[in-house]
This record gives sequence, C-alpha cells and structure tokens, in this order.
Amino acid sequence: MIKSKKQKSPSINTQKPSVTKQTKQNKFYYLNMIFEFTKMFFDMSTIHGFPHISQDGRHPLERVLWILLVTVAACGAGILSSLTLTRYRENPTVISMERDRFSWNTSFPPATICSSKKYDPDKLEKFVNENEDIKNKTLYKDFIITLLEASYLNLDSVIDYEGIDSEDFVKLIYKFSFPLKMDITNSAGNNKFLSVQETYTEMGRCYSYNSQLAIYNSYEYRNNGSWKLLPETEIFYINPLEGEVFVNMINVSSGYKVYFHGPYEVIDMATKNIEVPSGNFLQFYLSALTIFSSERTRSLSVKQRQCRFYYESNLAHFPFYSYAACRMECRIKLAKEFCGCLPHFYRKLEGEEVCDVKGLHCLSKYREDLVFLKNQCSCVANCDETVYVIEFSDQRDWFLGSTLQWGMVEYPKMRLKRDVIFGFSDLLVYIGGMAGLFLGCSVLSFIEIAYFFTLRLFWFVKNFDKRTK
Repeated sequence: MIKSKKQKSPSINTQKPSVTKQTKQNKFYYLNMIFEFTKMFFDMSTIHGFPHISQDGRHPLERVLWILLVTVAACGAGILSSLTLTRYRENPTVISMERDRFSWNTSFPPATICSSKKYDPDKLEKFVNENEDIKNKTLYKDFIITLLEASYLNLDSVIDYEGIDSEDFVKLIYKFSFPLKMDITNSAGNNKFLSVQETYTEMGRCYSYNSQLAIYNSYEYRNNGSWKLLPETEIFYINPLEGEVFVNMINVSSGYKVYFHGPYEVIDMATKNIEVPSGNFLQFYLSALTIFSSERTRSLSVKQRQCRFYYESNLAHFPFYSYAACRMECRIKLAKEFCGCLPHFYRKLEGEEVCDVKGLHCLSKYREDLVFLKNQCSCVANCDETVYVIEFSDQRDWFLGSTLQWGMVEYPKMRLKRDVIFGFSDLLVYIGGMAGLFLGCSVLSFIEIAYFFTLRLFWFVKNFDKRTK
C-alpha cells in the first residue's frame, strides 16, 4: 500500500499592514488637503498682501516679508478698531447747549409739601375712646404719635406697643395722619393744574404738585398691589411768552416743609427743604436748568448714555427710575443688611420683613450710614432732569392763614441737550475705514471669508480625491 503523503496547507499571512505607515499616509493626506485649501484661499483672496504670500515662484524671504507686513497691518487695524469700539461703548454721547429759549417750554417747578403736624389729635382721641380692646390707651396714643413722626432721624423714639403687626404701620399712619388741606390757584388762568397728588415718602405723608412720579408712591397705588407704569399725566409747562407765572397754595391747614424737585424726580431724606410755620406767607422766585435727551439716545444702552429714563427701572421696590429712588433702593439694601428688615416707608416684596419697633431701633444705630450713603451707592443720573434754584425768597407773618407762592420770573436762557455724536453707523464707517486703510478689504472681503470656510470648504473636501488622482 502506498502511504499518502500529508499535504501541507498553504500558510495564510494574518499580519496586518503597518499601522504607523497607514497613520503617516493619512497625516500627509490631511496636511496636503489643508495646504492646498489655504493656498487656494490666499491666491483668490481680495485682502491685500495675501496673494503675495502664496504665489508660486516667490523667494522664501519675500514670503516672510509679506507675512510680517500683513500681520502688522492687521494688528494696526485691530488696535484702532478696538479703540473705536471702546468709544462707541463708553462715550458715544455729547452734551451741547441750546440758546433759543423761545422755542421750548419749561416745566413749572414741581413742589412737594409735608405737614409739620403729623397726626390728627381728634381722630386719634375718638378712636381710642371708642375702642374698648385697647387696654393701655395712653401707651397706644404715644405709640401712634411717635410712629407718625418717625423718620430716619428719630427711629429710636418710636415707643414699643405689643399686639400690632408691623405690616399694618402704613395703614395706621394713613388712618391717623393730619390731612393737609389747601386751595390752589395759578396766575396763568389754567384750571387744569389746581390739584395735588398725595404721596408717601421717607418723611411720611406728603402732597406733590406737578409731579409725574408722585402717584407711584400713593397709598392707593401701593394698596392695589400694582407695579405697572401708568399713562403719563399732563405736566404744567410754561413759556417765556407767558410772562411771570405763579402758583399759590392758600389756606394751608398747618405748618409744613416744602421741597422743590424735577417733574421726573421724587424727594428723599437728602432733598433740601424749607420749613414754614403756620400763619406765614412764603414767596419764592426760582430759576431752572434743564437737561434733556434726544430721541436718538433711547436706542443706546444705559451704560453708553450714562443715564436712565424713568421707564427704565432696574429697581426692585419702585416701578419707575429716578436718582432719588435709586438711593432709596440702596437704603433698603443697607437696612436689610444691618437689621434684616426694611422700614415701613417702602413697599415690601415677597419674602421681605417690615421692621417692627425693635427693628426700627436697630436701624437708628446706623442713622448716618442710611441717610448719607457714603460711597455705598452708585446711581446714574436721570436722562430728563430739571434742576431748580431759589433766586429769591420772602417770608412774613400773614393774618389770612398759611400761604405758599412760587414761580418763575426769569426764564432759562439756555438748556442742555444730550445727543448721540457717535452712533452705530459711525462705528461701521470707522471700522470699515480701518480695514480698508490697512488691509484694502471691504464688506465683500469678509463675506468672501465666510464663503470660503463654509460652502467652498465643503466642495473642496468632497472633490479633493478627484483632483489628486
């Protein structure tokens, strides 16, 4: 028998190709693709200097020279464009002076008066006598009187009385406060501006004349829980052609303090005032300086124009913005920081606590910090503001009852206007000029860059293999 020989099966080479060699091939493939695309972009770019870098036949030193020149030009354009952008962001406005005084109207000086007599003794006495639930009537009356007379200057004088919620303090103040009464006339013969708006301030219950913002601090507005801006009320404006215009508050029912402020401003503890005793005639001549902002400034940010319009409130406790309201917001923050509560002068938000008597006594320890706000508050100015200065005052005894007369004898001969001197269109022109001066490019050049690195790049990668075969 013939033994069959075992045939050896052919050996199969299972060794994989060199990974290193394959990686190197892929690396060169992608590097070649990047090089070809970059060269194509430089060759076809409309930015000056780019074609000289990639053009065939150039000496290496020549390419280096053009790279340096283009880099220096790009840095120059970038630095100057950055300075231009900084100017647009931080200082695009200018304040100029207008002198055609017959072409504009000036708001009649608004005034807020606060009664020196804080409580109505008849109301308080009647309530205490008729309410049998009050055990210590004398202590209750003392508490109410000191509460109505409380301000940042004397919070420590409020007498403690148990059983009254601090959130009811404002209701008690309005219930027992002395109602300041008066009759109003004006020499312009205009019957539309013969009333005042009740408002609540850091000094208690007051009354404002010709104010746009007083209504937002009224008890009715606060009690309704509203935070919305209301339609603008009509402001009393006067013109030099009308001559001397005065407003008279006659038969004022008590002595008072008077504060003058702008129509888009409210009063606070720092506002200057004049105290007038009962039975006096007080006369003021005022002058005005108005600064207003043009319509173009409304398109700028607050940081750019460095002021706020009254409807641009960033305050938590006020639906409007004013410089004084911003300072009051700072006082609220400090009060919460010092004693964990806010005084009853302000509207409370959800989660906030109104100071009880102990809280008010705590705040009295920080009186100077709360009143003067030294370096603790950064508030921007009002965009539309009128500042009034008392040029002449006269006070004398008056047998016909307390009377306040104020007005303007001499009208302002100039006013200041805040306007845009460097707008967005100027920014585009300047930056475009820099790009054209240093790099010789235009808007189409930047569109070209976007095109090259999106659509053109896609088709280049897709067709690269076909071109390299």
